[in-house]
Amino acid sequence: MAQTTENIEASHIHLDSSFVIVFSKSKGTRRLTLEQLRDYELEPDEFYWAYLQRVAAQNREFLEEVGLEHSDIDDLLAREVRPHCHVRTRGAFIAINVFNELPKQESGDMECAQIWVDAKRMICIWHDPLDVFQSLLEGFKTRVPPESTAEFWARLVLAIAERAEEMVEVLQDRIDHLEDVVLETGDHPWESELAQVRRLATIVRRSMLAHLDILRNFEIEKFEWVNRINKRRVREAGDRALRIAEEMDAIRERAEIVHDQIMFKRSENTNRYMLMMAAIAVVFLPLSFVTGLLGINVGGIPGSHDPVAFSIVSGLLIIFGVGLFAIVRWFRIF
Repeated sequence: MAQTTENIEASHIHLDSSFVIVFSKSKGTRRLTLEQLRDYELEPDEFYWAYLQRVAAQNREFLEEVGLEHSDIDDLLAREVRPHCHVRTRGAFIAINVFNELPKQESGDMECAQIWVDAKRMICIWHDPLDVFQSLLEGFKTRVPPESTAEFWARLVLAIAERAEEMVEVLQDRIDHLEDVVLETGDHPWESELAQVRRLATIVRRSMLAHLDILRNFEIEKFEWVNRINKRRVREAGDRALRIAEEMDAIRERAEIVHDQIMFKRSENTNRYMLMMAAIAVVFLPLSFVTGLLGINVGGIPGSHDPVAFSIVSGLLIIFGVGLFAIVRWFRIF
């Protein structure tokens, strides 16, 4: 039998390499390499979790040795796959979105983890280290390790939902800040920031709806190795995903309200400026007409040879302009 390490610490496991962890009710938790698993015989109360790096050359050989069908192996090793749950007779292939952090792009901080789960094993294929699996490993320090693959799967989907809930809090804080800026101070934030909040809410919502569809497809299958308690946990994760999707809808609606308020204030400012320009035109257009009329180069202009005529005309224009300004203010044009 291969040598194992009893009661491993999460800090001793690095998510940047492939490994296998065997869970046993009687022997505790042990770590194996892929080579050691070939010679290891699982006892009735044991199951294992295989965490495989996608680019590893021995993946296909390993998956064939553990007895997976070629179609399931192709799905696990596929480069591009949409989130879904494909149920087989003895297990299920699941492609599910996992966020490492709040996504800044359509892809990059969101990865689709490809998983095979059945009564005796859960195999995960990854491209970049996923923080959600690190949180599961950390949970082994404070919680009893899972007793079955169904419980491990339920913990995984609950952990994914918890990370999505953290993103909801971040987006809610950001939209709260934007509302305070626009509705209370009257300042206009960068529209790119508001657009980013709406885009992130759309990404998270779409991911959570796909997450919900996967969990519901898994839940309705009557696998003998999934007991009622773990079905209830999976259902709870689905309820969380639905609630998160609804929160994302609410955030997008709030973002639209903020955007409408920005557009309203911008239109209001534009109208005020246009009204001011119209008022200025009301005052100065008559004065411009008079000065233009007196400035034509023809004979007969009154006072053309009088030295005080310019002062008299200027005084009359000032009085006329003040009168027009008073009329504009009287009618409250601006």
